[in-house]
Amino acid sequence: SDQGEVTGNVALTPIQHWFIELQPSHPEHYNQALMLHREDRLDETALRQALQRIVEHHDALRIVFRQNADGRYEAWNRGVQEGELYSLEVVDYTDKPDFAHLLENKASEIQSSIRLDEGPLMKLGLFRCSDGDHLLVAIHHLVVDGVSWRILLEDLASGYEQALRGES
Repeated sequence: SDQGEVTGNVALTPIQHWFIELQPSHPEHYNQALMLHREDRLDETALRQALQRIVEHHDALRIVFRQNADGRYEAWNRGVQEGELYSLEVVDYTDKPDFAHLLENKASEIQSSIRLDEGPLMKLGLFRCSDGDHLLVAIHHLVVDGVSWRILLEDLASGYEQALRGES
């Protein structure tokens, strides 16, 4: 099948219809998140390169949801040149021996900053801590599910390792 970039209007899936019809008071909080830990420091440049390739390849990660003139929601798949595709915030807590509370608060702030109408729907936090690096990956549930996570994590791991080796 064609592996080119997908852009433009996207038909809502049944689960997306269901979620939008619920009209939750805080729709941005309907995300799935995980926290990865690595004792060695992550290379920020390699991480950013891998993330860029992931959002370029996995079109659904670039989707935003907007209300049209009729008040109905529509999904729009942004092109790779159309706005911020992911967000990675780097926070240094290496000099904070009791960083857990700070990290938890910042992770909650990152997750709650997801905007369905503007995107990106994938936000990350790289927390430099005394016990190593913690990487928060938060993606809105409208564009990710359990099966998708497995694929994305495999792509992130292999893309990161390739970027470290200088490979495309």
